[in-house]
Amino acid sequence: MTPLSLTLTGFKGIRDGLGRTSITIDFAELTQGAELVAITGRNGRGKSTILDNMTPYPVMPSKAGGDGLGAFSYYDEIYLPESQKELIWAMGDARYRSHIVIRDQGKRKTEAYLHTYREGRWHPVRLEDGTLSDGRMETYQRCVEGIAGRCATFLSTAFSAQNRRQLASFRHAEIKSLLADLLGLDAIRAQGEQANDTLRLLRAGLLGLRQAQTNHQAECARLDTQLHSLDDASQQLALARQNQQNAAERREARRAELARLTAWRESDSVHAARRQQLRQERRHAMELDQTAQIDIDQQERDTRAGITRLEQNAAQRAAQRELNLASQRAQLATLRRTIHSGRHVQRAVTRQALLRVVLQTRDQALAHAAQRVARHDAIDAEIVVKEAALVALEREAGQAALSEQQLRRRFGLTNEVPCSGTHLQAHCKLLADARAAKPLLPDASASIAKLEHDRQALRCALLKLKAQAALGAGVRDALRVAQAKRCRTEARLSWELQLAARQADIAQAKNLVTEIEERLSALLHEAPAEQAVFDAEAATLGSRLADLGRRRSEQYDRHRTSLARIDALLTELPPAFDDAALARAVAANAQAAAFHASAEQALEAALAAVQRREALQHQRAQCSAHCLALDRQISRVEDEIVRWSLFAKCMGNDGIIALAIDDAGPELSSRTNQLLLSCYGARFTVAINTQLANAKGDVKEGFEITVHDAMRNTSKNVAKMSGGERIWINECLTRAMALYLAEASTCRSSTLFSDEADGAFDAQHKRQFMAMKREVLRIGGYTQEYFISHTSELSAMADAVIDLDQYISTDVPID
Repeated sequence: MTPLSLTLTGFKGIRDGLGRTSITIDFAELTQGAELVAITGRNGRGKSTILDNMTPYPVMPSKAGGDGLGAFSYYDEIYLPESQKELIWAMGDARYRSHIVIRDQGKRKTEAYLHTYREGRWHPVRLEDGTLSDGRMETYQRCVEGIAGRCATFLSTAFSAQNRRQLASFRHAEIKSLLADLLGLDAIRAQGEQANDTLRLLRAGLLGLRQAQTNHQAECARLDTQLHSLDDASQQLALARQNQQNAAERREARRAELARLTAWRESDSVHAARRQQLRQERRHAMELDQTAQIDIDQQERDTRAGITRLEQNAAQRAAQRELNLASQRAQLATLRRTIHSGRHVQRAVTRQALLRVVLQTRDQALAHAAQRVARHDAIDAEIVVKEAALVALEREAGQAALSEQQLRRRFGLTNEVPCSGTHLQAHCKLLADARAAKPLLPDASASIAKLEHDRQALRCALLKLKAQAALGAGVRDALRVAQAKRCRTEARLSWELQLAARQADIAQAKNLVTEIEERLSALLHEAPAEQAVFDAEAATLGSRLADLGRRRSEQYDRHRTSLARIDALLTELPPAFDDAALARAVAANAQAAAFHASAEQALEAALAAVQRREALQHQRAQCSAHCLALDRQISRVEDEIVRWSLFAKCMGNDGIIALAIDDAGPELSSRTNQLLLSCYGARFTVAINTQLANAKGDVKEGFEITVHDAMRNTSKNVAKMSGGERIWINECLTRAMALYLAEASTCRSSTLFSDEADGAFDAQHKRQFMAMKREVLRIGGYTQEYFISHTSELSAMADAVIDLDQYISTDVPID
C-alpha cells in the first residue's frame, strides 16, 4: 500500500495546528523517487493527524488504544457538521480511492466508500466473494482488509504509532494471531474456523436432539403417569353402573313425595282466609297496646322530669340562701373587726398634735446640723484654696531665688575677666551684660524677702483653718442622725394620720351591724317555708307516678286477654300447609335428578377412561420407539463431535499454527539479529522462544523475547531492559516481522510509517536508527517510509521533507 494523495476536511488537528478547514497533500509529487520521507513541523501542527490518515483503514492509530485497535470514533476528531477524508492510494498496479464522510448534524452518521480506478473512471470495489463497497462501514472495512490485509497485522508491522504497545507486552493469544497472519496461515485458520463452525452446528444439533430426547422421555413419563392413574378404570366402570341404578331409584321416590305435598297444598286453601283475618286482628291489638304503652311512658318521663326540675330548683334556692348567709356573716365579721379597732383610732387622734410638735423639733435640729455641715465645708474649701496659694508662692519664691543666683553669677564675671582692675574694664563690651545685672540685684533680694513673708502668713492662716476643721469632724454624723430621727417621726405621724382617718368608717360600721343582723334572721326563717312548698309539690308528682303505674298494669291485663282469645281461635283451626316442606321436597327432587344425571355422566366418563387407557398404551409404545431412535442418533452425533473437536484443535492456534510459529521463531530471530548487527553492531542478539518451561519443568506454548548482551555477557527478558534498549529491540523485531511478511505474504504494504519512534534515543543511536530504516527498505524491497521526527539531524538525513509549517493559513495567527 502506497499513499498518493490525501485530503482532510473538518479535522480538529488541522484546524488547531494550521488554522485551516481543509488540507490537500500530493505525496506522489512531493516525494517522487524518495525512500525516507520526513514530516516535520512544530508541536501541534497536525503531523500525527496526517500520518494517521495516510492509510485506508478507518482508524487513527495514535488516537485509539490497543495499538490502534481499541475504541475509536471519528466524531471526537472532527468539528464540522460534515467532515471528509479522501485518500488515493496504490496497491501493486491498482489505484484505489477511500472516501469517508462523517456527518454530525444532530443525528450522527458515517459513510465509507472504496473505489478502484479502471478504464478511465472510478468503480466501486467488489471482492471475489461478492462483497461490494456500498457506503456502509462494515463493507468498507471488509473490502480494505481484503485488498491491503488485516488492520491488526498492518498496524503491528508497518505502522509505528505514538506510544504503541511493544511486542514484549503482547498476550499469548494476541502474538499467536499476529504471527499466524504473518506466516500466511489464514487458510489453516479458515479451515479451523470452519471446523469450529461445524462443531458449533453439531453441538447445536446435539442440543436439539437431547432436548427432543428429554421431551420424549418427559412424554413417556407423562403417559406412564396417566396409565397409572387409569389402572382401576374397569372397577370404576362397574361402580359407576351401580351408582346410576341407585340414583334412578332415589329420583322416583322423590317424585312421589312431591306429588303428595302438592295435593295437600290445594286442600288447605279453604281455611287460609280465616287464619289471615285472625292474624290481622292480633297485629292490630299489638299495635293498640304499643301505642298505649308509649303514651304512658311519655307521661312518666314528663312527671319524672318535673320532679327533677323541682329538686334542682330547691337545691339552687338552698345554695343561694347559704351563699347569702355566708356573705352577710363575712360582712358582719368585717364590721365587728373595724369596730374593735376603734380604740387604736382614738389614740391616733390624740397623738397627732404631739407628733407634729416632735416633727417640728426634729426639723429645727436637722436645719442646725445642716448649717454646721455647711460651715465645715466652707472651711475645707478655704483650706484647699490656701494650700494652692501656698504652692504657688513656693514656686514663685524658687523662681525668684534662681533669678537672683543668675544675676549674681553674671555680675561675678567682672572679677574673673583678664581686664579686671584696669581702665578697660569699664569699656569692655563683653562685660555689658554683667554690668547690667548689678542694679537688678537689690530688687531681686527684696522680692525674695517679700515672698518669704507672704508664705509665713499663709502657713499661719492654714494652721488655724485646719484646727477649726478638726473641731467640726463629727458634724456630718450628727446630720445623718438628725435626718434618721426626722424620717422616723414623719413615718409615725403618717401612720397615726391614716388611723385617725378611719374614725368615720367605725361610726358607719356600728350603724350597719344592726341592719346585717336583721337580714341574717330573715334568711334563717325562709328555709322552713321553702321546704314546706317543696314537700307539697313533690307529693303531687309522686301520686301522679303511682296513677300511671296502675294504668300500665290495667293496659297489660287487657292486652293479654285479647291475645289469648285470638290465639284460642287460631288453635281451633286446622294446621296450615307447610310451604317449607314443599320447598324441601322440590329441592330434594331436583337434587335426586341432578344426582341421577351426575351418575350417568360418571358412567360415560368411566367408559371413556377405559377407551383412553387403551389409546395411551398405544402412544406409550410409539414414544418408546422414538426414544430408542434418538439414543442411537445422539451417539452418532457425539462421535462426530469428538472427531471434529480434534480436527478443529489441530487446525487452530494450538495445533498446526503453533507448530508453524515454532518453525518461524528462528527465522524471525535471524532477521532481527541481522538488523541489529547492521545498525547497532554485535552487542545485542535476540532469541524468540515459543516453548516455555513452567515451575514443574513441563513445556507449554508461549512467547518470550530473550536478549543477549555481548558487552555485559548477560541474557535477560526484553521487558527488563532500559527504555531506549527496549525501543531498539522492539523496532528491529517489528521490522523483521515486516520483512518476513514481505516475503511470505502476497498481500503486503510497500510503504512503512513511523511516528516519533526515536524520542528515547541519543544522537548516535538516532543515526543508527535511520540506518536501520534504510536497511529495512533495502532488504524488504519497500518503496518508502514516512516518519515524524523532531530531530533536525534525522530530518536532514531524509530524502524528502514535508514541512507542515508551509501550510499554515495566513488568515488565522498560529504560534
